[in-house]
Amino acid sequence: MHNNISLMKSIQKPIVIVGAGFAGMTFALNLKNLNPSLPILVVDSKSNFIFKPLMYEVLSKEIRSWEAAPKFADIFSDAGITFLKNCLTKISFKENTLEFSDELKLSYRYLVICTGSLPNSFLAKGVDENCYFFNDFHDLNKLKSFLKKSQKNSIHKKLFIVGGGPSGIELACKIKDIFADQFEINIIEKSNEILNRNKIFNREQAEKALEKRKIKVLLNSTVKEVSENKISISSEVGITSLDKDLVIWTAGVRPNLGYLKTDEITKKFGRILVNNNLRIENYKNCFAIGDISIIEGMEDLPITAQVAMQQGKHLAKNLELLILGNDTLPFEFQDNGEMISLGIGEASISGLGFTLSGKLAFEARRIIYASKLPDIRESLKSAYSWMFQKKSIFKKFLKKNNSN
Repeated sequence: MHNNISLMKSIQKPIVIVGAGFAGMTFALNLKNLNPSLPILVVDSKSNFIFKPLMYEVLSKEIRSWEAAPKFADIFSDAGITFLKNCLTKISFKENTLEFSDELKLSYRYLVICTGSLPNSFLAKGVDENCYFFNDFHDLNKLKSFLKKSQKNSIHKKLFIVGGGPSGIELACKIKDIFADQFEINIIEKSNEILNRNKIFNREQAEKALEKRKIKVLLNSTVKEVSENKISISSEVGITSLDKDLVIWTAGVRPNLGYLKTDEITKKFGRILVNNNLRIENYKNCFAIGDISIIEGMEDLPITAQVAMQQGKHLAKNLELLILGNDTLPFEFQDNGEMISLGIGEASISGLGFTLSGKLAFEARRIIYASKLPDIRESLKSAYSWMFQKKSIFKKFLKKNNSN
């Protein structure tokens, strides 16, 4: 009996991370680096990491799909972290337990939730049934096969992209470059300009890119309903109903929090409210990072991979401090600029004191993204092959920056 008790004591409860997107993966890999002996368990409902910024290049075959979607099992086993594919259904914060879809129950020592976003249809009718999305590889393949099919049978099909943010703009330019005049592309944006949360330089480059490709933009317009072959749009002139062949919905996201009971924890704008140490109020050992969280006093941080990765890295340092019994540090966001792809082989980069557009920006963007994932080099060996072919271009790019 005594032996059993001491055995139980020596088995540490793991640090459990639910959600392995940019926030969760960065946190797990950084924490393992800082403290290799910690038992870390990562749970995600999918089997592959989705490197969303490169999905547009998979659509245009500029890179292969496995380069943008490495398997979680590979990434984490390389790092000595346990990975479990499962779906969280319930958190009991008071008991420090989690329940999953196949009746699995887990205890945790620390919990980090970062379950990311889902598409937000803003209650417009018919969106889920009659729109295509662009959030994961299932969406990508569905869209790809539809575009291929329509390519065979007619020209000037009417394509609407809802949302003039980075996703909508990147998709519009790529589709136009791949399929030329097969599609008449319209972007529907509810505010009075595209990329309204983005850098001015990138917005200007995007406007030029759309104009060059004859992609129409309908500003101050909201979608009321999408039926099988019509889209109804509300704007200053009233409600217009237009024929459509395809609608792609990229109009924003909502936090993926289906496993939370309504009043368990404080929320703001539908997201989990955390303090500047990224901790959930009232629970010393629970944290929320990435798209599902909002930091008190930093409500206007954008919902981006850059923010999620910085939070993951910061929280790894904080948890290590906590485990050592030291004080944690407040999170500070460092704006490293932003990158947007604008059609095949072209991009725009703005930030860190320089701007860059065109082909060079496209190469730099890929190299920067590749270098963002240093810890999965093992599982991405071949994906790095193009980096080395591009080294000379990158050197030129660095020279150009340093001389500025």
